[in-house]
Amino acid sequence: MMEIKVRTLTDEQVKNLDQIAKENKLSRERLLSKIISEYLDGKNFLAAHRTFFKEEVAKIIPTLEKNNQVMERALTFLEVEQAHGD
Repeated sequence: MMEIKVRTLTDEQVKNLDQIAKENKLSRERLLSKIISEYLDGKNFLAAHRTFFKEEVAKIIPTLEKNNQVMERALTFLEVEQAHGD
């Protein structure tokens, strides 16, 4: 395992961190490790899903374009019929 030092927290932030760790019955180090791990896991989760949805949308676009063409033709037909019927 690697070690990371955090040097940019204020005294107030460290106190808050200690309070949260105490409430969760964790050491400060364990709490920070858990926060960082959850952030990274969440980021990986979102990236994987972003790729999945991007691929799924790419599959759907041709169908949507075809549906739009069909709808445009149907509307044109209805407009012509309505114009002749009036």
